[in-house]
Parts: sequence; structure tokens; C-alpha cells
Amino acid sequence: MKTLASYYFLWYLTISVFMPYTSLYFSERGFSPTTVGLILSLWALVSIVAQPLMGMINDRVHNPRTILMICTAAAPLLGLGFYVVEGLAGILALSLFFAWFQSSAGPIGDAIAVEITSREGYSFGSVRLWGALSYALGAFVTGMLYGKFGYNDIFFYYLAASTAVCLVLMFLPAARVTRRRITLFGQMGEVVRNKPFMIFVLSSMLMMMSANINMNFLPLYFKEMGFDKSWIGSAFAIAAIIEVPMFWVAARLSRRIGRYRLMSLASVIYAIQYLTLFTFSDITLTLAVQLLNGIAFAFVAGTAVEVVQGFAAEGAKATLQTVYAAVTWGVGGIAGNAMGGMIIDHWGAPVLYLILFGLCMTASVLFIVNKYHQQPVSPSYMG
Repeated sequence: MKTLASYYFLWYLTISVFMPYTSLYFSERGFSPTTVGLILSLWALVSIVAQPLMGMINDRVHNPRTILMICTAAAPLLGLGFYVVEGLAGILALSLFFAWFQSSAGPIGDAIAVEITSREGYSFGSVRLWGALSYALGAFVTGMLYGKFGYNDIFFYYLAASTAVCLVLMFLPAARVTRRRITLFGQMGEVVRNKPFMIFVLSSMLMMMSANINMNFLPLYFKEMGFDKSWIGSAFAIAAIIEVPMFWVAARLSRRIGRYRLMSLASVIYAIQYLTLFTFSDITLTLAVQLLNGIAFAFVAGTAVEVVQGFAAEGAKATLQTVYAAVTWGVGGIAGNAMGGMIIDHWGAPVLYLILFGLCMTASVLFIVNKYHQQPVSPSYMG
């Protein structure tokens, strides 16, 4: 479990050093907010195909860590290519390959982790919280670093942190392997016919789409509001540091009120944050409401993975985790990033947050409605 905790600590450290700053990286290279949204939407589009396919392959190999290792090593190496290619066409072409590996690693790692933690009698949140801690530390340090020296080196830092992740993966405990006697198309068909799972995924997409938009466009919100951009890293760090105790709280709330109600509560908390950003233009308040972002994310991240695990049959755990990520972050990311860039261009960042408020309130209602209209396929699920 220490090795698994180390993996999450280092994995989310890699995310913290580049993901929150990609919009600023491309913006400072001269691309408009609409074009930045197009680039990030392409990343999300690629993930829709990459994540389920890599998940299904992962479920069929003898050693599930193999695909995770390949993705962890390939993504940062491809990321260095952004320093070489010029023009939008080159950026988009490279993005196809970069996003394929970068987007697949996270959900595959979650599938392996939740299998190990359930086997050893631990909650998934007890190891996932180490990722929240490292993300907070990484975002805080890199925010100050990039604010002073610029955002041009984010992919070099990503490569350095990913190298440490690859070393830890060599010592990661083995997950149980169940070979599927079914074709890849048959395996995908099983997923699509799992209606309770698909309803949960579509409900989650509205909420996670708003979280994706906020993560990618909060830096541009800072820029438009005239805030000191050196505080961007602190904003992400504030959200991440509160996640650490909230993962512990989420595990207990889940048993007390049920997982669907906890997901609904997370949607409401997100909505309050976005309504505040729409209503007020104050750096102190903007930083303060990042606490709400961290609380909501911890409730979702610590709960959704276990809900999806409850829907998964043996030999399909990585498949369902990657399908969930592909739809919520992939499809949601495509629509959200494209929409976010255009809204900022035409109406400004505050209007974007008003729309995110509406999305989250809708998701909150859907989670409550869905709770009473579906039952999972696994008896281990707690609704």
C-alpha cells in the first residue's frame, strides 16, 4: 500500500506541473482562447477512443502494469515535441499522439489501484488522498515558479516527474488478472448494453464537464479579471490541499448517505463555487472558493471510481473505468473546451461560470432521480 500511495503522490505531481497551465502555455504562444479551446478539445476527442481501447487491451494482457508503464513513459516524451512543431496544424497533429497516451494512464491506474485496495481491505480514498496532497504542493510551487520564469518549460518538468512515476511502477503490487474470452467488439458491446452504468456515466458527464472547463479556463479567468497570474498555482493548491481530509470524509459520508446523494451534493458545491465566480470579481474571494472546488472533487473522485467498480464484471474493470473517463472527461471535455473558449471570446469569463452553475445544478437533480430508477449489477455497490 505504501508503493501504491507513492504512485499516486508522484502521478498527481506530474499532473500538477503541466495540466493547469496548458491553456496559458498555448495562449502565450499566440493562440486565441477559441484556438486554445480547439486544441484542448482535440485532446478530449482523442481520449474518447484511446481510453476505452487501452482499457480493454489492459484487461486482456497478463500484466496490467504493462500498458500503464507504456502510457506513463510515452506521453512526456511526445510532449517535448510541442517545443519543436510550429503552427496550429503541427500542434494538432502532435496532440493526437500525446493525448492518446496521456489520457489513458490515469483511469488504468485507478482500475489497478481499486482492485488492489479492495483486495487488501483498504478504501480507495486512503491512497488517492496522497495524490491530492502532491497536487497541492506541486501546483503551489510551480505556480510561483512559472509566474516568475514563464510557462515555456512545463513539458520538461512533466518529463522529469514522469520518470519518477515509471520507477515506482516497477514496484507496484500485482493486480488480479482475469482473461476475457470475448472479442474487443463484444467487450465494448457489453459496456454499451449495461444501461445502469451508462445512465450514471451520462449524469456524471455534466458535472465533470464543468470541472474540466474550470481547470482549463480558470487561468484565462485570472487573465481577463486582471488578477496577478502568480496566484494561479496557489488557487489550484488551495483546492488540492483540502482534498486530502475530504477524501477521508467522503468515505464516511458515502456509507452514511449513499454514493448517489454524495455525488449530488458534490454537484451543488461545484455550483456554489461557479455562481460566486460569476457574481463577484475579487482575487481573495476567488482563492477562497477554491476550497469548494477541492471538497467537491474529493467527493466525486473518491466515490465515482468505486461506483464504476461496482458495475464491472470480472475482467472488465479497466474497461469500465476508462469508458467512464472517456465520456465524462472526453466527451465532456470536447464540448466544454470548445464552448468555453467561444464563450470567453464573445461574452467573457464570468458568463462562462454562470453556465457552469446551470450544468452542475442539472447534474445534481439527475443523480437523485437516477438513484431511484436503477440498480447496479454488482452486489458490492452501496447506493
